[in-house]
This record gives sequence, structure tokens and C-alpha cells, in this order.
Amino acid sequence: MDETIESRIAEIEHRQAHFRLASDGTDGWVNFIESRLLEQQQSERAVLAEVIASLQREFAATAKRIVSEAMEKRIRGTYAPNNKYELGDLVALDGASFMAKFTGPGPCPGPGWQLVARQGARGIAGAKGERGEAAPRISGWRVDVERFTATPIMSDGSFAPALELRSLFEKYNEETT
Repeated sequence: MDETIESRIAEIEHRQAHFRLASDGTDGWVNFIESRLLEQQQSERAVLAEVIASLQREFAATAKRIVSEAMEKRIRGTYAPNNKYELGDLVALDGASFMAKFTGPGPCPGPGWQLVARQGARGIAGAKGERGEAAPRISGWRVDVERFTATPIMSDGSFAPALELRSLFEKYNEETT
């Protein structure tokens, strides 16, 4: 709010600097006309700001739509000889991707297609690492009859997540009765 008051005071001081004292009767009209011109100028600036903002929003929406449509047309998936392709269409074939140089580029690969990327050869194998520790195995079970759970006891002494068996027994009981 303080910024609003300060900006309003600065605006009044700016206007005051342009006003002249009405000494001979004509300066009052000059002040009036200058005041009206300043008001008109501010009004025109506000209208221009609204128009520019509207144009920016419209431009952004149009650009987004055009890019989206262009991308939909360009990525065409795996090359199919019976499909019709246009300039800039991108296809995949045998581990490579190709872009059409012009509309109706003919069979791919061929003179109407530009290679964009190709799968590379397998690299050199790295050094073999040492064998890691054996993974823990289930060495036993802890059964809780009251809660209908069975918890695996692992060979390293840890516990795996408990198996919730209540719904299994309830379902079996429903089917057999």
C-alpha cells in the first residue's frame, strides 16, 4: 500500500512540474489542455498494454498448437512401405532412425531419407568382478496363529516381510461352506 501512495505522490509531483500559474488568462487553458492530453495518453497506454498482453497470449497459444501439430506429424514410428511420408517425417527401421528429405521420399533407406541415428556396435566387455556374497535364503518360519501371519526367517538371521494369511483363510472358508 505504501508503494501505491508513493507512486501516486510521484505522479502528482510530475504533473505539478508541467503546470504554469494562470497569470494572463491563457496559462489556465494551457494547463487544462496539457492535463487532458496527459489523461488521453495514459488511457491509450492502458489500451495498448491490454492489446499487447492479448496478442502475446494468442501468439503463445498458436505457437504451442503449431509445434504440437508439427511433432505429431513428424514422429511416425516404424517405417512401413505402404505409408505416405512428408518432408520432415521421422521413422525407425532396423535399429536406426531416418528423416524424410522431401514429401514422397520413396523406400527407406534411400536417397529420399537422411540417416539421423543408428544403433552402435557392442562395446568392449569390462573386467570381470569378484563373486559377491550369497543372497540370504529362507531358513525357517515364525508363525503367529492368532494374527494369521507367517514371517520368513532368513539365513542371515534377519526377517523378511510377514505374509498376511487371514484373507486367504477367510476366502477358503467362504468357498468350502
